[in-house]
Amino acid sequence: MRTMTMLRTLSLVAALSLAATPVLAEVAHRASPAPVAASKASYPRTIPLEGQRNFRDLGGYRTADGRHQVRWGVLYRSGSLTQLTDKDYAVLAPLGITSVIDFRSTAERASEPTNWRAGEPEILSKAYTSKGEAALMGAMQGPDASQAKVREAMIGFYHQMPEQYADQYSEVFHRLAAHKSPLLFHCTAGKDRTGLASALVLSVLGVPRDKVIEDYVLTEKAGDFRGAAASAPPPPGDKDPYAYMRNTKSDLIAPLMRADPAYLEAALAQITKDYGSVEAFVRKRLGVSAAELATIRARLLEPVR
Repeated sequence: MRTMTMLRTLSLVAALSLAATPVLAEVAHRASPAPVAASKASYPRTIPLEGQRNFRDLGGYRTADGRHQVRWGVLYRSGSLTQLTDKDYAVLAPLGITSVIDFRSTAERASEPTNWRAGEPEILSKAYTSKGEAALMGAMQGPDASQAKVREAMIGFYHQMPEQYADQYSEVFHRLAAHKSPLLFHCTAGKDRTGLASALVLSVLGVPRDKVIEDYVLTEKAGDFRGAAASAPPPPGDKDPYAYMRNTKSDLIAPLMRADPAYLEAALAQITKDYGSVEAFVRKRLGVSAAELATIRARLLEPVR
């Protein structure tokens, strides 16, 4: 029972890679100040919302040859949508989102259901239970627990992600190929599962690796997960779901909160090792045909003027 409680609490801290109970997103909303309007000089792609600091447009990234860029207003990424306000939906409604793909586990969705109120998009999700907690728990417990071990465990988890979430990622590509866009995909914090999904799409569109990594790292700038977790107030009542977080050294928590480039690089390296390239992974493992990829590129890319 104690182990299960600790696992649930760890999921609050890890937010999304482990997520048995998706509370960190709520913590971030409560502990962080209201977002200010994003400017072209700061986060031109981050849409300022009251209830979600990490809602982003994936448009504007140029391909490696510099001749094309990803269209704005076609593909979006985010964290949990549970805390969105009426004002937020007024901002989102004009985007015309027609598909929402929810990467969260069955338990996450049951705990914090989405009540989308900006049109009537098709909302898709897969029933599954989260995996991978054991290695992270082991790295955070015992006298030899260290930040390096927690970071190593996170890297190990990212090695597993391409296969573990292949069904969810396949849905993204098939929806895009079927012109079911503008499309939004999200998980709890919009960092790990969503980060890899973004990397896969941008990669097959021809966006260079450094820009793919740049988009991943932007999550840490858009949402201060470490600051939010550290300042989370105790909830009312006898049970404090953040007790494990409060009693764990901050240096052990830090690797879980980071959008460390090494994490994403680990997932992409695993794909290259197993399939040869991201495109081969998308073709062979996700079941996306050459014709579908051509359709996606035609839909999501535009000439640079």
